[in-house]
Amino acid sequence: MSTPSPQQSGTVVITGAAGGMGRPAAERFAAQGRPLLLCDLNAERVEALAHELRPSAGSVDVLADDIAAPEFPGRVVDALGDAPLSALIHTAGLSPTMSDGRRIFEVNYHATVRLVDALRPRFEAGGSAVLISSVSAYMLADMALLDAVRAFVMTGEDAAIAGHMESPGMSYALSKRAVITFVEREAAAFGALGLRIASIAPGFIDTPMGMAEAEENAQLRSLLGMVPQQRMGHGDEIASVAEFLCSPAASYISGTDIRVDGGIIGLLSTKR
Repeated sequence: MSTPSPQQSGTVVITGAAGGMGRPAAERFAAQGRPLLLCDLNAERVEALAHELRPSAGSVDVLADDIAAPEFPGRVVDALGDAPLSALIHTAGLSPTMSDGRRIFEVNYHATVRLVDALRPRFEAGGSAVLISSVSAYMLADMALLDAVRAFVMTGEDAAIAGHMESPGMSYALSKRAVITFVEREAAAFGALGLRIASIAPGFIDTPMGMAEAEENAQLRSLLGMVPQQRMGHGDEIASVAEFLCSPAASYISGTDIRVDGGIIGLLSTKR
């Protein structure tokens, strides 16, 4: 019987590193003394974060770029150089108020797939990829649409979901459902390499992005009042799960999505 992998010591790549979930993740891995590669669209903010973390982290490199750019994965690989990669914490993405539906799907799903595909061969044994999905993915109730998302991830055929891409909210939910399905699909390929992959579905999180969505969406504000934990979550509560998923304590967790939502999806599922 194989034994769990030891604590990894290679580079941790964090996308959206200056954001509400990326920053606390970077702080947690820096506190472990890990080498970091921080990626973010905002050069000024990610450079400031890197300066803050360098005294505690093993080393901190920065890549300021758009994750949706076709050349972005190659730039991440180049920035790694010969360093071993132990973890990817992929928090970068777009919410419904941030762009049009097609751009949201491109950033949240297609860019994610390109990045994972590029980095998969670079992981050291025992490494982990952690992606961010969303509880929005669990609010899709149309079984035919859910089947269409799965078929798209498995085959690339998008005819059954393409008509929903004009709506930013629907496109967002579909993109996050596709991320969950992608994680399930990739478990075998990652396992064959001695690696793991999982996703985290945040609920209503008190980040600038989360607050902007709540301000624009009356239905979301209504749901906030129903959360069993009676509050929004915090970015560090997502980062703590990401840290766990990259640790030996999570050595048998792969191909799954973990909801960190204060119980809202469980509550809603009992009301259907």
